[in-house]
Amino acid sequence: MNLQNALLPAKTNENILSKLYVNYGFLTGAEIKQLKKIEKFYEGQIDIRNVNTLLNLDTVDLTKQEGFGALFLTALNNLQNKIKNKLVALPENIAEQTIKQRGLFISSEIAFIEFNEIDNILIEDIEGYLWTLNEMRMDVALSRWGFNQKHETLEEVGSRYNLTRERIRQFEKSININLTLNFRIQPKVLWANIREKMTEDLTVLLPNLAKCFATDKLFYAFIELCCQVESDSIREIIFTKINTKIINQLFCTNPSPIAQEIIINELMSNYGYSKASAINGIKQLEKIDKIEITEQGIYPKKLGKIVAVAHALACHPEGLPWKDVVRILNKKNYSTTLFDETRQAPSAFSDSEYIYLCGKGTYRNLLFLDLEQFDIPEIMQHLIGYFKQKQITALHLHDYYYQAKVQRSEIEYFTLRHFVRDYGEEYGLYFNGKSGSDSISLDPDSRRITQADVIIKVLNESKVAMTMQEIAERLRSKSAGHAGFYISNFMEEGKVVRVDKMVYTTPEKAFRNIDTDAVMQVIREILNVKDVIVEADVFREYVNMELNLSYSKYIYAALVNTQLKELGWYRHNTLFSKNPILYKNLLDMSTKLCNPKLPNDENTKVLQQTVWLSDAVAASVIQQWRKTLASSQ
Repeated sequence: MNLQNALLPAKTNENILSKLYVNYGFLTGAEIKQLKKIEKFYEGQIDIRNVNTLLNLDTVDLTKQEGFGALFLTALNNLQNKIKNKLVALPENIAEQTIKQRGLFISSEIAFIEFNEIDNILIEDIEGYLWTLNEMRMDVALSRWGFNQKHETLEEVGSRYNLTRERIRQFEKSININLTLNFRIQPKVLWANIREKMTEDLTVLLPNLAKCFATDKLFYAFIELCCQVESDSIREIIFTKINTKIINQLFCTNPSPIAQEIIINELMSNYGYSKASAINGIKQLEKIDKIEITEQGIYPKKLGKIVAVAHALACHPEGLPWKDVVRILNKKNYSTTLFDETRQAPSAFSDSEYIYLCGKGTYRNLLFLDLEQFDIPEIMQHLIGYFKQKQITALHLHDYYYQAKVQRSEIEYFTLRHFVRDYGEEYGLYFNGKSGSDSISLDPDSRRITQADVIIKVLNESKVAMTMQEIAERLRSKSAGHAGFYISNFMEEGKVVRVDKMVYTTPEKAFRNIDTDAVMQVIREILNVKDVIVEADVFREYVNMELNLSYSKYIYAALVNTQLKELGWYRHNTLFSKNPILYKNLLDMSTKLCNPKLPNDENTKVLQQTVWLSDAVAASVIQQWRKTLASSQ
């Protein structure tokens, strides 16, 4: 490309020149002062380092302003000519040239560079910049960064020079600003490269730079400085802390080993983590000895007793006698403590939100109790009707069950027991299971505020969305299982929606800051693309990409759910379609459509003929289907 003819007038090359910036490391002190003086005059409204801006300055107008005389105009013209002469010598591939060879220009054009090259370039540019500083400023830089030197606080550095903390902070700010002005890789280009590798260990990708710092946190703080991103923004991703309650929830509903892709997808879809945060959060869990990562998948470590029991039962759909559960737990070492194999199950396990007594001495994971097949309000009303019919205020559940067995053939005794124990109080039914009596009392005269009332009241009063556990803490039972039951019903009724990071709120609050019309426009386009069922994670992928958002699939599913009647669409769980949906959920679809003899990729293709899935959800449901098949054989 012949830039010589293009430079005058320079505006004809704005697309090229607007991506070029001057490197302060190749300007004289006088030239830098000129640029800073202009920048101050324009009050930061222009980027004076940009070549296009610099070449097109209205120098005549500037000289009319106070402080900009003929000498200044001459000096500025000399700088502009210097820039033009250097531009002529640039090759066609400007971005590559400015990165590989230090010179007057740096390019803002996004270019992806080998990390060993980035490592070497940063070291060279940092050292080159440091040698431009006087001895005191160099010491401040090295001490505050912790770069090949002990990291020190502002007070510690200040005491060495008899300067205040604030004065050292001012020095540091100036040093940091000028640092990136001397880089041949512009901060946004560096950040684009770093962002692509956030799922990997940057201390391995940039080993030479990482060795300059005593700790990983100092290294990542320096990377944030070089990329000019908000402080802690990279460290929050690299050192993501995943609440152990979240990981426990996953182990309560999945047998181990759990494929890492499933956990990553769960953290992204259900809890709002980015992929990089999810991957790094899993690494942090391994570091604190909460999980073990193997080639086969992820195993739990040091679980609490109740969570450990639920995990052991997660691969036994029919449940297990307590002694069998204990033997599994002690053999696998899932729990922090050993279980006594000679004792019966403590009563605490009967009140767990994850398991229930499904037979005499036998426990089952609630994962395998399909609540959708039962009409719990109707079951409770039938029991209340029985009280009225018999004109009694107390009974033994056994008596009711066997006398009403012909009418209640769709439910077995221990399932009924679980429903009455966990949900009965909302209907005025009080359960007492001590000593195996399973007695129920009825008090029709007392006026109670139900737990359902409490949940709506709490959500309406809360300024922020709440986690399931926070909601459960406000209930009399303190049970997340109870809270989950009511939240599920409220979501079906459109009174509550699920938002990022496993939190819930009311629709009014959830959609308050969302351009719902823009979101729905994208979702309509998705439903119009293919005449198939669409799983809500597809909404997440496309809406977040199109509108630059970061919400989970559940908030989009909730938004669509509020407009289902108006749209005339159909919904089952997270499945949406313009036509009736013949499947309860993805697992049901997999069971009916997939062939166990086919490989996973072929079964994925079979599913995708009927439902539009994201890759992550497709992999997750196929694996879940395989595990269900294995556990039923």
